[in-house]
Amino acid sequence: MRKIFILIILGMFYLLSITLAQTYTTSRLSSDVFFGRPIYPDKYVLGVGDKLRVYILKETGEPEIYELFVSPTGSINLLVAGSIKVAGLTLAEATKEVSRKILAYYPRSKVELELIFPRYMKISVTGEVLNPGSYLVSALSTLDDVIKVAGGLKSSASTRNIQIKRGNNIISIDYLKYVKFGDEKENPDIKEGDIIYVPIVKKIVKVFGEVQNPGMIEIKEGEMLRDIINIVGGFTPNADLFSAYVERQGKDKKEIISVNLYKLIYEKDEKENIVLNEGDTLVVPERANRVYVLGYVQNPKSFIIREGTSERATYTSQILEEISENTKVSELIRMAGGILTVGSQRKIQVIRDNKLIKEIDLFKVLIKGDTEEENIKIVPGDIIYVPLKEKTVRVLGEVKVPGMYEIKTGERIVDLIEMAGGFTVRADIKNIIIERYITEKKRIINLDLSKYYKDKDESVNILLEDGDVINIPVKSD
Repeated sequence: MRKIFILIILGMFYLLSITLAQTYTTSRLSSDVFFGRPIYPDKYVLGVGDKLRVYILKETGEPEIYELFVSPTGSINLLVAGSIKVAGLTLAEATKEVSRKILAYYPRSKVELELIFPRYMKISVTGEVLNPGSYLVSALSTLDDVIKVAGGLKSSASTRNIQIKRGNNIISIDYLKYVKFGDEKENPDIKEGDIIYVPIVKKIVKVFGEVQNPGMIEIKEGEMLRDIINIVGGFTPNADLFSAYVERQGKDKKEIISVNLYKLIYEKDEKENIVLNEGDTLVVPERANRVYVLGYVQNPKSFIIREGTSERATYTSQILEEISENTKVSELIRMAGGILTVGSQRKIQVIRDNKLIKEIDLFKVLIKGDTEEENIKIVPGDIIYVPLKEKTVRVLGEVKVPGMYEIKTGERIVDLIEMAGGFTVRADIKNIIIERYITEKKRIINLDLSKYYKDKDESVNILLEDGDVINIPVKSD
């Protein structure tokens, strides 16, 4: 019985020794194999501890293969070529240097140098991480790798102002841009001796409603409303860009600041690009089941579409509540009190799902009777938006309807004459005068439009510019 017990103990020791030997062998093998991101020979800089393999493919005879580490002096030592300094060189540069040395002994050979396993380097992580301290990390590590090694960020950590101290320089990193948008510039490679500092977050705003990534957002000094919208990834298709607002807690009461996000994003109106303060809340509401008429109209308002009928909707003199699903854009604008004098009549925008789907020229509808121009069915959620006039010219003298006219980019003087109803019978079309102001200096342009009407000479049909004054004189006897 005693012998059997001894045999069992010896058998267990034998099995344990085999297991330990296998584990040791496996660990040795895994330490010699690199499983990581790609190495670019023209970017990776060699340093002490890198493991290299040198291939010497000679014209005759067996190839020579060496595996060796970069020594503490920054060199590798080959029997055939002696000590070669490689630390501080990129892998591509080191390949050329090693080849140059070896080719002196084997002129017709081919030399290759590859990195088998990158070195480890010491870095420090401080501040708002779960496990601050010093770490040995791969020379291929990025900021993201190091943050994960340190256990990740605390809830109090700044993600937008992480600092890397490298020698006498401090590099500020907006880590959030890497985490949310994959911006590789904000996930730099870490160098030997770097000190990474994660400060406490300072300024927080809240973003709620119809944005892609609502929640608490850290803001940096000087950032404005457009920056915050970019950080949250923009809007959902259901966002009401015309009804957004910012809640701001004042000394005595809460302040509500209305912001027109459509003007900010699509019209680049910097007046809407306000600075956000610590503690502000941006709310982007959902569009209701309505049609909106907004912008430079007399009474901006919303309407409920009554479906299933083509009859004209009834409304009170106070506020229109219902409209037919077949109501035209021109009718909606009339119901909103008409366009203000500063509003554009020729670039009415139909916005659906925060995208401009049609631009309507009401001049063609109301003056020319072009019904196809507004041939679009309005659906719930649509926004009819009247922007500011961009370009205007004035026509005086012998046209049927003189006055101020809004023009679109690319329109010419013949287009303007047509808008003004054409010439009167007394018009002198050979001596038209255009006054144009260029940097506060008046320029006079004389035109003979008879060349266009008789010979189709396009050279006299000039492009109009904002502020032009066109004078059509009376024929002299």
